[in-house]
Amino acid sequence: MVKKICLAGLIALILFLNLSSAYSKANTYLEEIILQKIMMKVPFANGLKLVEYKLENGLYSFKFEGNNPFKALKIVYNSNNDKVEYIDYYVNTFIPFDKNLSAKYSKGESIILANNLISSITGEEYQFVKSLSDDEYSDESLEKPYIYKLIFKKVINNLIVNNREIVVYINSHSGEVVKFFGENLSEDVEYDDTKNIKSVDEIKSLYQRYVIPQLMLYKEGQKYQLVYIPSLNPLFYGIDAKSGIFTDYKGNDIKEEMVTLDFVKLKGNCFNFKNPETIAHDIARSLKIDKISLIKAGYVNNFYLTGKPAVSYDWNFTSLKDKILNINVAIDSHNQNILHLGFGYWSYNEKNFKILDMEEAKTYVKEHLYNYLSCDFLIAYPMNYRDNKIYTFYRQTNNTIISNNYITIETNEEGIIKKIIFNWDYIDFPKIDNTINTQVAQNIFMDSGFKLYYFITENKKGKLLYIPNSLEFMIDASTGKKIYYSSLNWEED
Repeated sequence: MVKKICLAGLIALILFLNLSSAYSKANTYLEEIILQKIMMKVPFANGLKLVEYKLENGLYSFKFEGNNPFKALKIVYNSNNDKVEYIDYYVNTFIPFDKNLSAKYSKGESIILANNLISSITGEEYQFVKSLSDDEYSDESLEKPYIYKLIFKKVINNLIVNNREIVVYINSHSGEVVKFFGENLSEDVEYDDTKNIKSVDEIKSLYQRYVIPQLMLYKEGQKYQLVYIPSLNPLFYGIDAKSGIFTDYKGNDIKEEMVTLDFVKLKGNCFNFKNPETIAHDIARSLKIDKISLIKAGYVNNFYLTGKPAVSYDWNFTSLKDKILNINVAIDSHNQNILHLGFGYWSYNEKNFKILDMEEAKTYVKEHLYNYLSCDFLIAYPMNYRDNKIYTFYRQTNNTIISNNYITIETNEEGIIKKIIFNWDYIDFPKIDNTINTQVAQNIFMDSGFKLYYFITENKKGKLLYIPNSLEFMIDASTGKKIYYSSLNWEED
């Protein structure tokens, strides 16, 4: 044990001595001690090179890197309470794994490994709550059984803190952590006590008028299902257990007018390009990208939307200091019609466009994305997330939401666009018929019950909220049976 401590200290000292002369005025002894603590708490920091250091308002920020494969680690250390505040660790898994490798670690073993690691780093209790499913990550090297993608949430007074979580990815063959992300790890929160909270019956009566079941076409494998979801509006999050007031993601009280969705109609004739390359280059030009590269094109025997042959194309532009753009187009092999168009655009320094409200977001959609849309109604809603604003437009056909057809635009507090996600299908959807009554669906949602959680607001108050269990499932519109989201984007454990 002594040897390990000495070795960790030696590594920390060597890393610290690699700092540039720009940091020569720092308190070298104090930073050396902090680095030693980090090396002891965070095992995957060992062997990485310290490339950047910053001290601001008592927060020490360290950046580390490693190679073969590339690894990146950022740690923020709070010297006021001697705890890790923020940690973001990433291992490049784009290098394909050997497909013949077997899983040596079970999911249960990986959960224990991750939980012990979290406890060592934070010194606090976290509980495993769910796994991300593979369709949430496009990297083919992350296919099962190679990576377990585990989500843990903080626990206080035996209650889950709903908006505090840590993400851990573990390689099932080697047991190596390939991703670890957590923030707000050292915050000082004043938590409500559980006295004088409202009963579930009181909460149920308050919640009922906001549950307006919405029809949605949800794709399960090669088949679309017509389902009811409890509410599309993400502003609704929970009900304060003491006051009974609706609370959003930031801890703000939700006013009645805030839960009203905005319906948008795109007018005019719709126009679809037939040439995939034309589509890709037109998107690049509209987003101020000069050059893109075709990285993959191939024949798909059973395209996931139709079950028929198709050709899929992927273009990519990457500039780590500026922008990232990925474009995907799928074409029917027989009639050359577009089946799917999707792209993701991440800009870290884009000042050409500014969006300050929903009206400007609508204008942007019409001016820059209109050529790729079919002329259906869109349901639009704004959402605040930290200091960013998110504008989402869902496709609606015959009063039915298409679950995976949407546009998302995210801006910073100045209105500068940071991210655009576009996902649209050009196929025939099943007809709506023989659905259960909306009132029946509402009663099923209401009878599902509520769970009591802590929710941390922006001013570091731990509020007690009731959150409906109905957010975890949908209802089959034909049979009235519950359908859990296990195949949509997470697996319930």
